[in-house]
This record gives sequence, C-alpha cells and structure tokens, in this order.
Amino acid sequence: MNNEDLIKFRDTAHLPPDAGEYADDLIDILNRIPDGWGKWISCGPGWYKLLAETNSKMRHLSPNYEIHQVKEKFGTLRFYWGGHGGHPITINIMDDIVYAAEIKSAYICEECGKYGELRTRGWWIKTLCGTHAEEQGYLVEE
Repeated sequence: MNNEDLIKFRDTAHLPPDAGEYADDLIDILNRIPDGWGKWISCGPGWYKLLAETNSKMRHLSPNYEIHQVKEKFGTLRFYWGGHGGHPITINIMDDIVYAAEIKSAYICEECGKYGELRTRGWWIKTLCGTHAEEQGYLVEE
C-alpha cells in the first residue's frame, strides 16, 4: 500500500460492521472527525447508545463541533473533541457532557450495553457484564 492509499484509508469513515440501529449516529460521529485524525470508532457495540446520546447533546450545543477520537482506554470511554470556538460556558457544559459519558461507561458493558463493572485480565482492563467477563477471562477489578 502506497502513501496515497494509506492517507485515503485513514481519511475514509470506517463504520463498525455491528453498528446496527446506531449506524446513522455513528456516521455522524465519523463525519465530525477531520481528515488526518483517522475516522474510526475504537470501542465495542455496548457503548454505541452512549456515543449516540453524547453526540446528540454535543451537537445540540455546538452544531459544528469536531471529534478527534473515540476509543476505549483503561476500561472506559474516551471522547476527544474540539473545534468548538464557542462561548466558555458552552465549552464547560460540553466538557461536562463528555466527562459524564466517560464515567457512565465504567458501568456499561462494552460488549452488550447491560450493567458492567471494571474487570481485569493481566494488565488489560475492560468494563464488562458478568457473562462477557467470564467469556473473555476477566476478573472483577477490586
């Protein structure tokens, strides 16, 4: 793959194949990621509803806001955004929306969306329900 192909791949929206009912919401999220950042969502389907709700609230406050990255890190959601140029109060509210979503993700199974807990497997941390934790060999985080 040459450099031109790599750039095209990076700047193409990569809708997760399991997007289901959240496909339109996830496409909106992907389309908010500027070229050069990589247009994909790096988390499981259990958090898609949370992403859709977060994006809806953010879009309401700042219709042209940008997303820089959406991913799982240390078992919880990370939702990096910018390009707002809005009023400081609006920016603070948007930061609070993102913070609330990131906290909430610690209680939502990343695989299925049911109640979950932070769980460990060696050095890896994920938020999973009991069923998915057992299937993937994770223990409850103490």
